[in-house]
Amino acid sequence: MTDSNAGGTRQGNALFLAADIPWPPDGGGRIGTYRILESLCRRFEVDAIVMADPAGEPDLGPLPRMCRSVEVVRIPFTFGRHRLRQGLILARSLVSREPYRLRKFRSREFEQLVRARLAERRFDLVDYDQFGVVPYVGLAPADAVVTAGHHNIESDIYRLAASGRGSPVRKAVAAIEAWKLGRAESTLLRRFDHVWVVAPDDRELLARMGVDRVSAVPMPADLHEAPTAPPPGRRIVSVGSMSWYGVADGLLWFHDEVLPRIRRAVPDVEWELAGPNAPASIRKLASEPGISVPGYVEDIDPLLRAARVGIVPLKVAGGIRQKLLYFMGLGLPSVSTSVGARGLEFADGEGCFRRDDPDGFAAAVVQLLTDDAVWLRTVEAGRRFVAEKHSQSRFDAVIDEGLALAREHHLATRR
Repeated sequence: MTDSNAGGTRQGNALFLAADIPWPPDGGGRIGTYRILESLCRRFEVDAIVMADPAGEPDLGPLPRMCRSVEVVRIPFTFGRHRLRQGLILARSLVSREPYRLRKFRSREFEQLVRARLAERRFDLVDYDQFGVVPYVGLAPADAVVTAGHHNIESDIYRLAASGRGSPVRKAVAAIEAWKLGRAESTLLRRFDHVWVVAPDDRELLARMGVDRVSAVPMPADLHEAPTAPPPGRRIVSVGSMSWYGVADGLLWFHDEVLPRIRRAVPDVEWELAGPNAPASIRKLASEPGISVPGYVEDIDPLLRAARVGIVPLKVAGGIRQKLLYFMGLGLPSVSTSVGARGLEFADGEGCFRRDDPDGFAAAVVQLLTDDAVWLRTVEAGRRFVAEKHSQSRFDAVIDEGLALAREHHLATRR
């Protein structure tokens, strides 16, 4: 990823508000936020105010070089780190009309800091990235264009959770949250001049809610040096934060339903589950032969290059899987459920195979583990898909078009 803000004529000042620090880019949400921020920094002088729930001192990486200023507001919004606090917030949200996904991002300190910066400088654009900061849209001055980066259709994620695996209580809570989020998304997102989403499917879902000023941005992916042969061994890998219970559910489905089928064909298969916030149900899998749960891995590339197959066995998800694009750009073929591959318009086998049933998922993994020719064809097709559909130039063109539409709407409605 580049971190330069050089090049092009500045279009004025922008205030960028985000519900998470987009660094390090070690998860789909952070990658998406970073890409949009990086793009805005090439067009505007950007001041950023971001929320964070870091365990230690926040890592800002290249952000201070990209932005004119970066300020961090610490908010204990992670359920895994703050179970008592978040449990109380969840309980309060259940007896109110406000969804938990918004209530947990309430912050008087964040609001006061945003008001202070808006009082100090005139901003031509205020961009709200991720749904947690969208309720602060009322703080934007009337003469500023307002845009929102909505990485997931939150109501749809909870709708899937309500109809999937889990206890009746958890499914009931998910159904209530889905209803509340649908109301909030429809009401709040209409207040923006333009909304960015990362998947065409999400644009269609918002259109059904009456939100029609929306662009689906094709998130760019970097192309790394192409592998010339599969790596040795029979290793599969899954990566990503496991704080969201839908991730753990998908991994447990793979372990219970798919992995035994793979082992019958490839007895020496190994599975590495990398990523932070693994719950106890995932950590205990490390006691089984051939399974490792290393936790957070700072440099993920060596781990991915040592693997022969990547997997994304999600049953509940939204937006797109940035990790699939990363796998394709790196040259790691993968197998995903349809939900895990949502929003990516690749043909089956174009870097990834879509399989939803245990037999089909296992068969695709086994083929990639054992057939070098299929492995190489899948790698090559995935790299072509990234180059053609997810290039930096395509991403920049959609951002420019969206900004133009946002200004047009702003001028038409605020004269």
